[in-house]
Amino acid sequence: MVMGLLTFTSPQRFLKSIFRANQNRPVCWGKQACLTLSFDCDYEEDVAAFPELLSILKNYSFKASFACVGNWIERFPEAHLQLLLNDHEIVNHTYSHPDNEVLNPGRKFKTLPLSEKYQEIERCHQVCRQYLNYEPIGCRIPHFRNLFTPDIYGLLQKACYRYSSSTWLTNTLSGGYPFQAEKSIWEFPLTTCPKHPFTVFDTWHSFRSPRWIYRLGHRTENAYLELFQKLIDWGIETGSYINVYLDPLDIPRMKNFIRICDYIAARSDHLCVLRYQDLIDLLDEMEAIAKEQNQLKT
Repeated sequence: MVMGLLTFTSPQRFLKSIFRANQNRPVCWGKQACLTLSFDCDYEEDVAAFPELLSILKNYSFKASFACVGNWIERFPEAHLQLLLNDHEIVNHTYSHPDNEVLNPGRKFKTLPLSEKYQEIERCHQVCRQYLNYEPIGCRIPHFRNLFTPDIYGLLQKACYRYSSSTWLTNTLSGGYPFQAEKSIWEFPLTTCPKHPFTVFDTWHSFRSPRWIYRLGHRTENAYLELFQKLIDWGIETGSYINVYLDPLDIPRMKNFIRICDYIAARSDHLCVLRYQDLIDLLDEMEAIAKEQNQLKT
């Protein structure tokens, strides 16, 4: 009831109030805010969109993180190799993306036995190593919060992974800021929609969801662009971490994606754009500095 009232009455004010809690937290290499741009590659249509997407991204200095499915990497290794050759990051998105209607219909990740969950993660990792000579250090669970359970952290520790990006801002107590979850695994929460704060802000939600409530406020590209820009501006204003993902298959349909990239680039004086693996390096650096300072105090 409370969430529904917030969604209908003042969703943007509510979400921005969460961001304000991040003020006075450490900033990213002297910048006012940090952005991670990622892409979820669940379908063959997503892989088919890689060339156009990479052609656009190569015009900018920032790099992205791609959550990739092992099954598609096996089928299209060269397309995925191009992501790495362009200095982007690959995130383990499981081998068959359980509940994917093409690869693994009806099998929800949340309800899989623990051994099968680990097998999904480990098999994708093996595929990356075999076909791409690459080993991911992070994972994104299919469908995020809806299929997420905390036991994932133990599995990621077993796989020697460093991070997860499998939940979202309003499902955490960190204001969307990266936090260290169980088993020393870092969690990078995804940013939620300014119009619908209890739903992740992605292109499926914005353009293709069948739910009537999501049709309110951003079914046009201009509305999506405005909300994307608003999140970046809020991040800079409040010193927050913004973590947004898109589906590659939507990029060929979007005239405004270049405008999004232009806006990110135009705000580069205030905004640090990092891959998840870069964030891990930054967090390690900050931890080392904190330990050194503590040693000097003692």
